[in-house]
Amino acid sequence: MLLFELRTEVARYAKKMYDSQLVRASQGNISARDPESGLICIKPSGGDYESLTAEDIVVIDEHGKVVEGKWSPSTETPLHTLILRRRHDIHCVMHTHSFYASAFSVVHKPVPVILAESASCLGREVPVTPYKRSGTEEFAELVAEILGDGAAVIWGNHGAMAVGTNPSHTFSVAHALEDSARIYTIARQLGDPVTLPPEEVQELHAAWLEHYTQKALDH
Repeated sequence: MLLFELRTEVARYAKKMYDSQLVRASQGNISARDPESGLICIKPSGGDYESLTAEDIVVIDEHGKVVEGKWSPSTETPLHTLILRRRHDIHCVMHTHSFYASAFSVVHKPVPVILAESASCLGREVPVTPYKRSGTEEFAELVAEILGDGAAVIWGNHGAMAVGTNPSHTFSVAHALEDSARIYTIARQLGDPVTLPPEEVQELHAAWLEHYTQKALDH
C-alpha cells in the first residue's frame, strides 16, 4: 500500500478529532502531505471516523488527482491542495466543527489571543472569512488569502481550519483555537478578558515552532 505509515497516521488523527469532539458525524476532514513525494493523504468524502483505517485514506497528487484509494477524496480537496501548494512550511490541514470556534464563525468575530498556551500554537488572533459555500475553487482562494501565513482561520457560518507541520502539530493548533474560543466566551461573562501583548505572543509562537521543527529533524 502506498504511503502506509502516513495513511495510518491520518486515520489515527481523524479518530482523535472525532473522539475529542473537534468533529461530529462525518463532518470535517484532514489531510497530510508526504514531504518526499509531495503526495497527499486525505480523508475520504463522508467517511465514518470511528471505522477509518489506512486503507480508507485516499492518496492524491498536489492538484487533487487520485493516485491510490477505493473512495472519493473529501469534497474540500480543492482547499487542502491549494493550501499545501502555497504553504511549503506546513504539511497538514485539518478542518473542524468544534462548538465554540463554530460559534465565533456565526457572529463573524475573530478569536483573540488570551492564553499563553494558545499563543504558542496560534501566533496571532484567528481571523474569520465571510460566508461562502465551501468545496469550490473560489472558496479555497478566499480561505487561503485570509489564512495567509497563519496557523488557523475560521470559516464564516461554517467551522474552522488549522494547519501545521504534521498531524500532531495541527491537532494542537485546532485544540488551541477551540480552547481560546471557549475560555474567551466564559471570561466575557465574568468581565473584560485581557489579551496577551503582541510581542509576547510572537516570542511564545517562535519558541514553539522551533520546538516542533527540532522534533521533526530528530525523526
